[in-house]
Amino acid sequence: MKTKGKKTAAELMTELEADPAFREARAQRETEHAVRVDAYRRAAEPVMQDLQAIGIPVTSVDDLLRSWVPLSNEIAHVLLGHLAVSSFEPLQESLVRALAAAQPFPGRILVDLFEATPSENLKWVIANTMAMARPLGTSDWLLKAAAAPSSGKAREMLVLAVARLVPAAPAKALLRTLFDDLPGHVAMAFAEVGGREELVLLKAKRDRMKGWIKKEIDKAIRAIEKRDGSR
Repeated sequence: MKTKGKKTAAELMTELEADPAFREARAQRETEHAVRVDAYRRAAEPVMQDLQAIGIPVTSVDDLLRSWVPLSNEIAHVLLGHLAVSSFEPLQESLVRALAAAQPFPGRILVDLFEATPSENLKWVIANTMAMARPLGTSDWLLKAAAAPSSGKAREMLVLAVARLVPAAPAKALLRTLFDDLPGHVAMAFAEVGGREELVLLKAKRDRMKGWIKKEIDKAIRAIEKRDGSR
């Protein structure tokens, strides 16, 4: 029911549609969107052609992820090859996200892209893919990147990658030093690799935390106690 003195959404839209400035702004947005879509399509076309050449009949990255997961080493090789030469960030992000569904592959190209890109978003996406796909040959780099404040928000996922890809002793030693910077994400990492020393740290810090961080610490405490029989 319409409230007295207030316009319905339909009435407001009718007014907007009658405003030339509104119509012009909408047309501009639509044009800009079409340009972005076309630029992405053209950038991605060589990737699709190379995938089709190895017998993967897809026309988009979405098609690839719908039907070919986990991605084979051959598919990953194609994606990495294009990632190494592309400078178009939307395509870079799309390829990196797709690699999260790949079998283990050499991680050098992801490392190089992380270090080269100025995009904080792309850095985070790369770190997330490292944590999910566990690329090979990245252990030493991960220890440095996770410790570096310059890695920015990507450190959230780098600490998980450290837990999954770096040998336990150096991984846990670094994660303990990073707890105060990234308590919630380090707690997630400890849930996977923590032991008695990490359990002591988590219990000592727990009551100072609130919200989701405290919940992650509780999850980590339970996981360590279940795994190691620690109390």
